[in-house]
Amino acid sequence: MKNPEQVILSGKVRVYQDAGASVTTDTLLLASALRTTPGLVIVDLGCGSGTAALYSSTLNPGCRWIGLDIRYDPLKLMMASRNLQNTPVDITALCCSIETISLAFSECIADAVILNPPYGRTGSVRRSPRDERDRSRRGSELLLYQFIRGAAHLLVPGGKFLIINRPSSLPEIMLGCRTSGINPVEIQPVGSPEKPAERIILQGRKGSREELRILPQEEAESLIRTAPSNSKQ
Repeated sequence: MKNPEQVILSGKVRVYQDAGASVTTDTLLLASALRTTPGLVIVDLGCGSGTAALYSSTLNPGCRWIGLDIRYDPLKLMMASRNLQNTPVDITALCCSIETISLAFSECIADAVILNPPYGRTGSVRRSPRDERDRSRRGSELLLYQFIRGAAHLLVPGGKFLIINRPSSLPEIMLGCRTSGINPVEIQPVGSPEKPAERIILQGRKGSREELRILPQEEAESLIRTAPSNSKQ
């Protein structure tokens, strides 16, 4: 972790990022898509430097957040970013691999789980020279299923599952959800009008029997919610 940079998001939410890294639209979309009530426990699975959790915490105040990632340095950035916020954020950083979640944690500890797994697959995406960046960009063919299975293990019955990914991954996401006991209840296509969707945001609920709704496609800018402004300079 070399020379992290402080980034100011809308509403003056401040986060640290690795030098040269940027806050992606996917991160803000995932953070904005979560709508919940105070007092709940929310896990950001594969949280990286925690931008999604920290941004979403301003939109969903009063919750307890847990950030899980296998990479230690981004977790340190997340905890440093927590101290930049004007309003205290109850957030814990835990270093854990996706594969060992069921061994490391008891079942049913989270009311909601949000995740933005790597889009690329090993062998199909060029390797990044930076190991930290490489882990966030690509993984094995089973990685997406491991993320979903880990989320299902953590969720309470009726708990909310929220994932953002590319449309081509939708069949895998649906299969992973069904086999893990998560019922997909809503799909939000994201992209420009009259063009194929660039991303999908899928919401599911553990153990529910709700019918699946596919929402009208929206542009990313219209779905990103603005964090309340604060006075910290």
